[in-house]
Amino acid sequence: MHRREFLSTAANPDARHDYLVELHGEPAPGTRLILRYVPDRAVVTPDGVAAYLGALSDAAAATGPEALAIAVLDDLNNELIPRWVEITVERAMPVPQRVVIEDRQPGWDNPHFFARMRRV
Repeated sequence: MHRREFLSTAANPDARHDYLVELHGEPAPGTRLILRYVPDRAVVTPDGVAAYLGALSDAAAATGPEALAIAVLDDLNNELIPRWVEITVERAMPVPQRVVIEDRQPGWDNPHFFARMRRV
């Protein structure tokens, strides 16, 4: 089973509104992953994210945070297709490092929403 298949989704309860979903987890010891997104037609289930993090553990331990952030972004864009998504990967060792990558659907923008969002 490919790790992407662990990302189970459910229908967005109200796709008319833009709202922020934020999930945190540790795919490997010492590696923190923060997923923030604005859903479109689907939302990812917390159980699916937990299973996905388990499937990511080998990749998280073997790759750098940049490669891990890009892999997670690609997986989410393929399975979830959010309006906007931001992936943050943080590692404390051997030196503190933080990688942030974002993407959005072409033509989607909500400047008032972004102005109200609190940055992590």
